[in-house]
Amino acid sequence: MNTKHLKDIAYLQMAYGLAEQAKGWASPNPLVGTVIVKGDTIIGFGYHKKPGQPHAEVVALQRAGLKAKNSTAYITLEPCIHWGRTPPCVNSILQAGIKRVVVSSLDPNPLVYRKGIQKLEQSGISVSVGLLAERNNRLNESYLKHITQKIPFVTVKAAVSADGKIATETHASRWITSGPTREYVHLLRGENDAIMVGINTILKDDPRLTVRHRNWSRKRITRVILDSTLRLPLHSRICDTLKHGEIIVFTNRQASPKKISALTKKGIRVIPLSQSRARIDIKEALSWLGNREISSVLVEGGGLLLTSIFEEKLADKIFLMRSPRLIGGKEAPTVFGGRGVATIKESLRLKRTHHFAIGSDTICEGYF
Repeated sequence: MNTKHLKDIAYLQMAYGLAEQAKGWASPNPLVGTVIVKGDTIIGFGYHKKPGQPHAEVVALQRAGLKAKNSTAYITLEPCIHWGRTPPCVNSILQAGIKRVVVSSLDPNPLVYRKGIQKLEQSGISVSVGLLAERNNRLNESYLKHITQKIPFVTVKAAVSADGKIATETHASRWITSGPTREYVHLLRGENDAIMVGINTILKDDPRLTVRHRNWSRKRITRVILDSTLRLPLHSRICDTLKHGEIIVFTNRQASPKKISALTKKGIRVIPLSQSRARIDIKEALSWLGNREISSVLVEGGGLLLTSIFEEKLADKIFLMRSPRLIGGKEAPTVFGGRGVATIKESLRLKRTHHFAIGSDTICEGYF
């Protein structure tokens, strides 16, 4: 591996470090970082903070100023070529007189894909693509799914005992995991656009479903409740938390117009889905959210919702938080109930698993 290649890796790593600072804020836009180098000196750097604010390339070029001419730009994602909330970044790169561009990953957005690279090359700029692309795939996993499929990236969070129970036979579940693990959950909440639960979780636990972590002091997050018969009590604690984010209740067409009106007056958005069925069509709910720029959802529901998510194969990722407790009980709910599978071959197998400890709890992070 030559010196130039090693330097390219190092500067791209710096760009990724910048991009990560916008985690939880940039959605539905991707996380992007840029570093501009002339000789061996960094003359500009930046990242895209929030929708509507300047993109990473523009922030870095503004810092570099006139020094940007004949420099190299290291960008984690292919620069855009279209007008959105901000002007095309490719134009800014060309106007600055950049000599070389190192792009980590192509942008799958049909408006951008390969077009940004093509315009740079046609303008005589040397372009390298693909270095550390796997890091972008992980960093922007929510964006990549949302921009290509128009539905959110679904992460499941479940706290379980060592014997796989999520509650006792009396449905008591506070608290299976430790305080530090619950704090970590709030960190996960902050990285997502929305939290999803079923109505039973609201009725049993009366949660606020807000983000309470020092890293996210101003974070507003959408709360999504699946409630086929509109049992959501008007006095629920969550109903008084609209300053922390929108509340969306998915219900069915037969839901009471009077209850819909009462919830709407409180500022809660009620969405009757098209299908008439006893249980909410989760796939339709996810599609509705995706069409409204919700790119990531953290599912924190109980056994019924989790089982539906698993059976319909709607989950992309899971955080399984295992406590060193034994709860027991034949009727105690588990993280995956329902009919189960007939053979081991049919079971859902986690991929790319990663295990780590928080205090006495063990966290398994994996993909479906």
